[in-house]
Amino acid sequence: RDDPLGAGPQAALLAVAVVAAALAAVGFAVSAAGSLRERGAELSVLRALGAPRRQLARLIAIEQAVLIGVALLVGPLLGAVLARAVVPLVVLTGEAARPLPDVLVELPAGQVAVLLAGVVAVPLLIVAALALRRGDPTVTLRHEGGR
Repeated sequence: RDDPLGAGPQAALLAVAVVAAALAAVGFAVSAAGSLRERGAELSVLRALGAPRRQLARLIAIEQAVLIGVALLVGPLLGAVLARAVVPLVVLTGEAARPLPDVLVELPAGQVAVLLAGVVAVPLLIVAALALRRGDPTVTLRHEGGR
């Protein structure tokens, strides 16, 4: 009676949030891997000209960090707006009426921060691993030149 949003819907909302964060992290990682693959010839030319591997990895990480940063600004704001708009509409009492007092939507800052940290960490780790992988620029250039 005190909490119109029962344990089941709360668990479902938490599961949806975790799955959405996982999909976001995987989407960023796939996008970053595709970007690296497309820019393989460009990065190989820079490596062949003497650019340090770490500098190129840092460049790629910064590029992806900017994209992730924009998403981290827009995503939580949009999520908070949607949560505040949708949750009060789907929470009903046992008699299928709107609860009184109105539903209070709280977004725990600690849990949101952990979720966002996971979304950031996965793609940046994948980008770093891909950018630092050992590859011979001459082989890549030879392969790209044969297209």
